[in-house]
This record gives sequence, C-alpha cells and structure tokens, in this order.
Amino acid sequence: MLPVYQEVKPNPLQDANLCSRVFFWWLNPLFKIGHKRRLEEDDMYSVLPEDRSQHLGEELQGFWDKEVLRAENDAQKPSLTRAIIKCYWKSYLVLGIFTLIEESAKVIQPIFLGKIINYFENYDPMDSVALNTAYAYATVLTFCTLILAILHHLYFYHVQCAGMRLRVAMCHMIYRKALRLSNMAMGKTTTGQIVNLLSNDVNKFDQVTVFLHFLWAGPLQAIAVTALLWMEIGISCLAGMAVLIILLPLQSCFGKLFSSLRSKTATFTDARIRTMNEVITGIRIIKMYAWEKSFSDLITNLRKREISKILRSSYLRGMNLASFFSASKIIVFVTFTTYVLLGNVITASRVFVAVTLYGAVRLTVTLFFPSAIERVSEAIVSIRRIQTFLLLDEISQRNRQLPSDGKKMVHVQDFTAFWDKSSLLSAVLGELAPSHGLVSVHGRIAYVSQQPWVFSGTLRSNILFGKKYEKERYEKVIKACALKKDLQLLEDGDLTVIGDRGTTLSGGQKARVNLARAVYQDADIYLLDDPLSAVDAEVSRHLFELCICQTLHEKITILVTHQLQYLKAASQILILKDGKMVQKGTYTEFLKSGIDFGSLLKKDNEESEQPPVPGTPTLRNRTFSESSVWSQQSSRPSLKDGALESQDTENVPVTLSEENRSEGKVGFQAYKNYFRAGAHWIVFIFLILLNTAAQVAYVLQDWWLSYWANKQSMLNVTVNGGGNVTEKLDLNWYLGIYSGLTVATVLFGIARSLLVFYVLVNSSQTLHNKMFESILKAPVLFFDRNPIGRILNRFSKDIGHLDDLLPLTFLDFIQTLLQVVGVVSVAVAVIPWIAIPLVPLGIIFIFLRRYFLETSRDVKRLESTTRSPVFSHLSSSLQGLWTIRAYKAEERCQELFDAHQDLHSEAWFLFLTTSRWFAVRLDAICAMFVIIVAFGSLILAKTLDAGQVGLALSYALTLMGMFQWCVRQSAEVENMMISVERVIEYTDLEKEAPWEYQKRPPPAWPHEGVIIFDNVNFMYSPGGPLVLKHLTALIKSQEKVGIVGRTGAGKSSLISALFRLSEPEGKIWIDKILTTEIGLHDLRKKMSIIPQEPVLFTGTMRKNLDPFNEHTDEELWNALQEVQLKETIEDLPGKMDTELAESGSNFSVGQRQLVCLARAILRKNQILIIDEATANVDPRTDELIQKKIREKFAHCTVLTIAHRLNTIIDSDKIMVLDSGRLKEYDEPYVLLQNKESLFYKMVQQLGKAEAAALTETAKQVYFKRNYPHIGHTDHMVTNTSNGQPSTLTIFETAL
Repeated sequence: MLPVYQEVKPNPLQDANLCSRVFFWWLNPLFKIGHKRRLEEDDMYSVLPEDRSQHLGEELQGFWDKEVLRAENDAQKPSLTRAIIKCYWKSYLVLGIFTLIEESAKVIQPIFLGKIINYFENYDPMDSVALNTAYAYATVLTFCTLILAILHHLYFYHVQCAGMRLRVAMCHMIYRKALRLSNMAMGKTTTGQIVNLLSNDVNKFDQVTVFLHFLWAGPLQAIAVTALLWMEIGISCLAGMAVLIILLPLQSCFGKLFSSLRSKTATFTDARIRTMNEVITGIRIIKMYAWEKSFSDLITNLRKREISKILRSSYLRGMNLASFFSASKIIVFVTFTTYVLLGNVITASRVFVAVTLYGAVRLTVTLFFPSAIERVSEAIVSIRRIQTFLLLDEISQRNRQLPSDGKKMVHVQDFTAFWDKSSLLSAVLGELAPSHGLVSVHGRIAYVSQQPWVFSGTLRSNILFGKKYEKERYEKVIKACALKKDLQLLEDGDLTVIGDRGTTLSGGQKARVNLARAVYQDADIYLLDDPLSAVDAEVSRHLFELCICQTLHEKITILVTHQLQYLKAASQILILKDGKMVQKGTYTEFLKSGIDFGSLLKKDNEESEQPPVPGTPTLRNRTFSESSVWSQQSSRPSLKDGALESQDTENVPVTLSEENRSEGKVGFQAYKNYFRAGAHWIVFIFLILLNTAAQVAYVLQDWWLSYWANKQSMLNVTVNGGGNVTEKLDLNWYLGIYSGLTVATVLFGIARSLLVFYVLVNSSQTLHNKMFESILKAPVLFFDRNPIGRILNRFSKDIGHLDDLLPLTFLDFIQTLLQVVGVVSVAVAVIPWIAIPLVPLGIIFIFLRRYFLETSRDVKRLESTTRSPVFSHLSSSLQGLWTIRAYKAEERCQELFDAHQDLHSEAWFLFLTTSRWFAVRLDAICAMFVIIVAFGSLILAKTLDAGQVGLALSYALTLMGMFQWCVRQSAEVENMMISVERVIEYTDLEKEAPWEYQKRPPPAWPHEGVIIFDNVNFMYSPGGPLVLKHLTALIKSQEKVGIVGRTGAGKSSLISALFRLSEPEGKIWIDKILTTEIGLHDLRKKMSIIPQEPVLFTGTMRKNLDPFNEHTDEELWNALQEVQLKETIEDLPGKMDTELAESGSNFSVGQRQLVCLARAILRKNQILIIDEATANVDPRTDELIQKKIREKFAHCTVLTIAHRLNTIIDSDKIMVLDSGRLKEYDEPYVLLQNKESLFYKMVQQLGKAEAAALTETAKQVYFKRNYPHIGHTDHMVTNTSNGQPSTLTIFETAL
C-alpha cells in the first residue's frame, strides 16, 4: 500500500501568539499564496498532533471498550453516547464560558443604547457632564460590539473543531470495525450502509457541537431579556414574548411538514436518478433499440411528480423565511400597541431598547434554540445507528500457526455450514464458521478472489501489498503472471496509478494483478478462486503452466475452476455439485473408473448438440437458475474509461477529457440564462418592484415609531415651573398607519418569498428538461468520453442544488442584502456625512471579499477532493475484505485510512479557519460603522432628535451578524451558480443526426436484408484513428455471416458503423437505401441486436420487452415461451408486471441474455446482429440461444461477432478482420483449406482435437450446402466412453 503521507508544512497555529490566534493572522501567508496562484495539496498545513485520526480514534475507542465491558458486567446494553460524553465533556464545557460572555454582551448592549438615546431626549447644550457620560456610554457600547465580534468567531472556531474531532474519531472506529466484521454481520449490513454511516451520519457531529450550548443559553437569555423589558416597559413586554413563543411551535410545525415532504421528494429523486443511471449506463443499447422516447417519457413523468413536491416544500420554506423576516416587526407591533392602549406614552429610548432587546433574543429563541433541538435529535439517531453497527459480530481471530513438525497442511473434516455461496475456500480462510465439523489450517495463506480486487495506488503497490520490493523476485512474478507485455504497453509501466476499483485495467489484467499479488507474498497455502476464467485461452494456459504448476509447485494450492483441460495436472480432484461432494480422487482414478466428468456435472445428462469449447471460461454456475450472482459485477462493462472492459471490444481510442472546473467568477451570462429559464422578463421587473416595496415597508414601520416618539416628546412641553403636562396625540391616526405598515411588511414579505421560489424552481425544471433532451440526442462518443459519474453528477448533485439549495440561498441573500442596504440608507438619511467614511469602508470590503474568495474557492475544492479518497478507501477495503484479512493487512489499511482522514482534516481545518479569518475582518468593518454612527451622532447632537438617533443606532447594531451572513450567502450563491453553469453547459451538446428525416423508408423495408459496405472508413471521434479501413463487402439476403478477429480488429466497430453510432465515411446500403440518408430511428428500428452485455432496465418485464406497447400480451408470452422464460416469469408475484430490481439484477446473466433474445424475436426484423457473449452465459443457455437463432431467424440476414469459433463454424461465410481491414471473406471450409489464412491459424490455436472437430464440422456444412447428394455422416467423431460428442461441459468443479 502507499506510504503514509510524510510530514507536510508544519502548522503555524502551534506557535502563534495570542493576538495572532484571536485575529487569525497566522493565516496571512496562505492567503498571499492563494492570491498569487491556485492552492495545491502541498500548500496545506499538517494536522495538529491532537487532531490526528489515529490519536483521536484510539482515544474514543478506549472509552467505548470500557463502556462495552461495563455494560457486560452490569448486563446492560452499552451506550455510545455515554462513551462520547466521557471522552469530551471537559474540553467542551470550557467553551460554555464563551457562550455565556457572548450572550451577556448581547443583552447589555441595548441598555447602553437606551442611555445614549436618553441623552438626546433630555438634550441640554450647556450640560457637559451629561455629554461626557454619553461619551462613556458610547465607549462601552463599542467595546461590547468589539467583544462580540472577536469572541463569536473564536467560539465558533473551537466548537467546529470539537465537532471535527468527534467526527474523525467516529470514522476511525467505524473503519476499524468494518475490517473485523464477520460474514454473518456483513449479511446484516451493506457496503452502501457503511459508506452512508461515514458520509452522512458522522457529519451530524460537525453540526451538533455548534448549537449544543444554546440548549441552556437560549432559555437563560430569554429570561434575562424578559426581566429587562419588564423594567423598561412593564407588563406590555409579555405580549411581545407571547408572540415569540407562539412563533416557535408554528416554525416547528412548518419544519415537520417540510421534512415529510422532503422524504417524499427524496423517493422521487432517487427513482429519477436511478433511472438516469440506467439510461446513461445502457445508452448504447437504448440508441441501438431506438428507445429514447420511451425513456424520455419515463424521466419526464418522474420529474413532474418530483417538481410538484419540490414546489410545495419550497413554498413552505418561503413562508418560513418570510415569517423569520417579519417576526421582529410583529413582536414590536404587538408590544407597543398593547403599551399605548394601556395608556402609556411612547418615548424613543423605550422603543429602541425594546426593539434591540427583542432583536437579540429573537435570533437565539427562533433560530439557535430550535436548531439545537433539531441537531441533537438528529445526532442521537446517528449515534444509535453507529452504535448498532459497532455492536455487530466480529470475526474470530484464528492463528494459523505451524504445527510442531513444521508440516503445512489444510485439514477439513465433516464440514457443514449454511451459506448461500457455500464455498470451501471461505471456510479455509476462516471467513465461514462451520455449524459442525472442523477446519484446521497450518501455514500462511494467500488468497485470490473470484472478483479481482485492486485498490487505488500504483500497479506495483498493488502487487507488493506492503512487502519489500525485491527486483529479481518481482520480475519473476511478473513473468509468471503474464503481466510483462501489459506493463510495456502502459506509459508508466508498473508505476501507473490504478484508479478507484482499477478503472484503468481490463478484467483480465485485474485478475492477473491479483494472482501476482498472491505469488509475491510467498505464502504456504494458495487458495485460487477461479482466476483463469477472466482471461482468454492462451493466457489461461500460460498462467496454469508457468504460474500454478511451476512457480507454486512446492506450495499447497487449492484451485477452483471449471476448465477441464487442467485436471490432468491436479494431484487431487474434488467435484462439488450443489454444495455436496460428488467425487474425490486423482485424475487416473477417475479415468479408470470410467467416470465422465461432463456427465457428472451435466444437468439431467441431456445431449448437447452444440457443446462449447473447453477452455472458454464459463462462470461457476451451479444450476441454471441459481447462477452465480458474483459474476454479474465482473461481467458488467465498466463504461468509465470509454472502452468496455474485459470484452472483445476495440480499444476505442478515446481519451477521457478532464472535467473542466470553473475557475474564477461566474459570468453574467449564466445568471441571465438562469433567470430567463424561469420566467418572462415582465415577471422579473415585477419581482424587483415587489422586493423594493417589501424593504421600504420594513424600514417605514420602524421610522413611523421614531416619528411618533418625536411628535410625542415635542408635546411634552414644560409649562412654567408647573411640571410636565403630557398632551395625548391622536391615537387612531398613529396606530392606524402603524398597523397598515406592519400588515404591508408581512404581506409583501410573503408574496416576494413565494414568487422568488416559484420562478427559481421553474427555471430548474426548464434547465433539467433541456439538459435531458440534449443528453438523449448526444452521440455515443460523448458517453465514451465522459464517465458515468460525471454525467450523473449533473443530474443528481447539480440539479439538486438548483431544486433545493439555490432558491433558498438566493432568497436569503436578497433579503439580507436589502436589509443591509436599508440599514446604511437609514444611517445616511439621519447623518448625511456618514457617507464619507462609508466609501473607504466599502472599498476595503470589496477588496477583502475578492481576496478571500481567491483562496476560499481553492480550499473548498481541496476539501471535496480530499474527502473522496476516504470513501473510496473504505468501499475498496470492503470489496477486498477477504483478501485483506487473508494477507493480515488490516493494520496497514487502518494506517492508510488514517492518513486519508488526516489529509481531509488538513483541508477541513483550513476551511474552518479561513472562513473565520474573513468573518473577523468583516465584523471589524461593521464595528467601525457602529463606532462612527455612535460618536458621530454625539458630535452632531445639536441637529438630531432622539428618534432618529435611536433608529440609526439600533439599525447599526443589527448589522453585526447580518452583514456577515449577507456576504457569506453571496459567496454561496456564486458557488452554486457553478452548478447552473455546469447544467447550462450540458443543455447545448453536439447532436447526432436527426431521428427522422422528411425522407422516410417504406414501412416494409428492408424485406430482403441485403447489406453492402462500399469503401467504408470509420472512426469514433472526428480526427481520431480509423478503426475500419476501406471495408468493402456484400452480405446477401438471408446469409449467416460470422465475424472473427483478434481484440481490436474492428468487429464491434463494424456494428457501430451499421447503426451509425458515429457517422461512417463511405457508403453502407441496406436494400438499395443508403443508411446515411434516413433518420436514425428509421434505421435502428429495422435492425435487431442481441448485445454482448445483456441490459435490463428497472421497470416491469413488459416494459423491458415492449416499451412502446406495440405488441399484445399473447405475443409477449409467446416470445418468452420461445426462450424458455415463461415459467420463470409466471412464478413472479405480478407476472409480467413485476417491477425488476435495479438493472434486472434479480435475473441471472443467462436469463438476461434470453430476455434480449426475446426482444429480437418480438421485433421480427429482417436483419439480426449478435454481439456474442463471452464468459457471461453458462453452456446450457448458450446452446439454447444458438438453437433459437437457427430456428427463428432462418430467413433473416444474421451477423455474428464470435468469440467461440464453434458457434460460427457452420456459417455461410466468415469475415476475418485484422486491425480494421477485411482480410478474408469466404466459406469457413474454403478458408480452412488455406494453411496461410488467418482463420486457419485461429482454429489451430485451440489445440489439435478441437481444431480437428471444427474442421470436420466445416467440411460437413460445406458439402451439405454445395453437394447435398453426398452423405458425409459416417465420419462423426465420438467419444469412446459413451457416445457423447468429444467436447465436455462442466458446471462446477473444485480441485
């Protein structure tokens, strides 16, 4: 495995002084680098020693182990929560002091604000003492403001770090547990579920620590504020508090509704993305079948239902935001209406102290406190899930020691176990606990799994697997495992980096790397689970002779295979059928007893007319129905790297384009397109007006209160020495206008929220439809160039952003932006010269934001790129679990996991600190603004009245958190607009030719099925290499043509040219019509194809056979009857309308191939093309398919791309392709007469007996066709034992 990352840059935080820590100065060098160039992984600071994954994980693991022990002793269930609390309570409690100071400062601020306003109310130009006191109050106010600015960010940084530590420790424990799970436990969980624990559940810890302290701070603060308000305005304060408390359940009610809608939406989204995944995976088939419209309808339907749910949840969100926006207005309105109606007189100081106090408590009570409750409940659910996982069974640690006499052996006696894939090897590995009997193993084990397992790293590290590199031994292993030639072809040789799940290697290469890993380990006992079936006959022989027989000749080797030609070399043969031992002995014993291997394993001993060639790998199928599920993954092509793997496809010379990551800013064009997709421009003008109206009403409501207070204070005229005589104002007039403004604020707020959501969700819908339409019409080349994940990401993550997060963030941003503008305008209106210092502050802000975003974008990018290795390492470890345990590599994997975690922690640490760096500086700007307003108003006291000062100052104080939030949301909007850009980029892809032209072929076309290739050249990408060169051939009506050639000869390209998956040069005629002159659907619907990879789609069986409902039920059942699937389908609960599992995985590969055959039978086309399946199908199914094709398609033109020569030896003609050119084209027997022909050489490679049998068949067919009167039947070669044909089939053997 790769070395653990060496020390990177030391972390400057370790020796930063106090000032630097408070203001995050130690980050300045990083920002300088980010300003100059893009940040790379090497620029990140190393993790602090106390934050290392190993340290944190082992610490928490210790507490958990103690907890498990304690629970065992007390006979209780262990509690993970208790272990977490014991581990972290001290460090977290200290942070509570921060919260206390911060929340107290928020409550003290309004009191001093009131004192300043008081000075204005009783303004006396001559009273210098009062002025000095006012200056003192202003100083305290600004001091509070600064304390808030600094403390808040330090506190946030520390709680987020605490969350990170908890998350990292949890991940370490989850991974450690995953490596020790027993197979019973693996049955109870899935890889997906474990990855989910690691990706979703642990993230809750990051959030819960932020809000946890508000569980006690919230209620405390509410009590303090109520007390202060009581002192200020008496009983009326309770009215306001009542409104606040009513709002709480209202919000939680919204929240509940929202989450129920959310889960409904999620099911539709999952269905849509699953279908999209299938569309993209099976796009070749969809295009060849011309089924695009059917899938288009399916997706459109799903999307419609999804969008209707999204709209409803968006409206709820809009209401929630609007209620948040107008809550403070309603509270103040209720309070002062009550206050005035109780006969009290309004004064500016009372109004604005109340407004500010409510402002302070409102955030805590309506936002932080509910969030805390929500996050804590989420965290508890996650902890429960993780706890369940941590309590699963572990595998018993078995020591494979050498016995005293040093003999290495494997001893299995009376062994019984219950397991679906009951395999002997898993028992020897100790993975499968026997229900009785005994398995003892002495010696070190090396294991090669049937599913080749590789992890991401270099090819060499995959082979060494932690052992030391010894050149000589390594070269020997490479040679024995037939990897020498492959390494020469790779650019970097064995230092080539293998992608996640080995994406750069073909199936055969992966199998050989796996074998090489085992051989290099130099163990005593080798367990080889069918390593030969993934490679072709020639390599298979090389591996058997050189690797298994020579290199491993001194070792104990248990080989599971079904390739009979190797049985001679075995010292013991064990035949298993349906998990029982049928026969055991040596090869000679078997021969003497006259047992025929084939008949032993054949089902019902039926005669096979078309026996497969021995040496063609067929998967270990037990019986036809219970076909090996494991094979499906290996047989599915990996479309990631363009060329389909592990199959005879041309190495499509397609380079994967690097995904273009948008650098820098999002262009104005993207915003324009985004809004244009949502609504007409008239709607937009209306939206802008509505937003302005909402904000104006918002400000006017406060302004009216200050105006009212001023009018009231003017009336408090001092009558000569007779004290104050308060005159009453016209209450109805003032209250009326006040109520009107409040209602307007609320209504405008709600209307604007709903409209913004409506428009933005609408544009998401429009863009999704455009993108999907564009994807369906894209040529196949596009799908070869872009991995599935990349395309699917546009439909899942990016569209998810457009549906969900972007509208919310956008609205939030608009609201806060308008409020900031409102605050500044009010301040400037009250004290016009404030505009002067505002200009430099604004310039500093704009520069800061730009400067910050340069670095933060890169940090965000690094955070997401360093996160994926953590998950891929986990899932790759789970896939290779048996291998890792067999080689005792758990420790190494754990170290590697910790290294990946630490790398992610480095990025996360920067992500937390850089955002705090920026926030501290923003709040400093706001604090400056507050200071300017406070002292400025005192200096200009002569010209101002109390109401104006109250308005300006109380507004300035709200700016503190809000400005920050506004800027952060603006950055978020810009980040999410990248998703819009990515979607828009896919709405405008290059298109393939139209599906229908004006010129339509006659409905009965092609009735002959004559195909003419006239000087055809073909390449996959414009300017790419030619894969077919000057191909000219005539295929007559009803002719059966076999197409053969080595890998990369151009066999599949011939089919691609015929179907116009890319436009061919030259001419291809079908029945006198030029294929390039008709629409793609008209062409593709008229040819049937049985693809190499049988693809089924989620949906019903009926949809899979007949997506356009063109056939009757009777026709469908007949087709299923033909392919012997009728009974299987009739046994399903809904018969033909049963929903299939994802991509039909509840059918075996063979059954899926039969469904494809049924589709071809239904289409009744004159031309059939068969891209023959290699290792996917067991001999019996293969035979059935061959037989059906001969019966049902006798009158059709059939082209077969062959991998097994025996399936096409009886064709009318054989086309031999070599590197894109047609080398030979004639009857098989004629070609075999020419000893120089390529076809002759191919047949000879199969070995003498096989070659003779094939030549004999070709000869008979030739004579039967050309000289039907001469009988040639007396030369049948039969096997001596019981008259069966000489080739043998085998279902499952274990040697």
